[in-house]
Amino acid sequence: MIAIIIVWGAVFTGGLIVSQTWLTSEATEAPEFANSLFVSFANLGVTLGTALGGWFLAHMGTRQITWSGVLFLVLASVCIWLKIKLPNEDKNDSRQRPAKI
Repeated sequence: MIAIIIVWGAVFTGGLIVSQTWLTSEATEAPEFANSLFVSFANLGVTLGTALGGWFLAHMGTRQITWSGVLFLVLASVCIWLKIKLPNEDKNDSRQRPAKI
């Protein structure tokens, strides 16, 4: 169990670092605001994940709890795929903003 917790913590922390990097690179004009949004939504994600995991546990039992993990895995994969595949309007926009002096 200790090994699983260590691996889980490493993967979770790595995901947070990647998410924070993506968010702050998109919000170059307000990185502090973006960082505060990141922390707020990370906490919201933990809260919703715990609540939904508890719901799965209460309604499906311990033998089926793995399906909640699979559901979250699929949802996270779809979100990452959309982030990578959807075009970024700022980078593809032919009208560039003037540089700040």
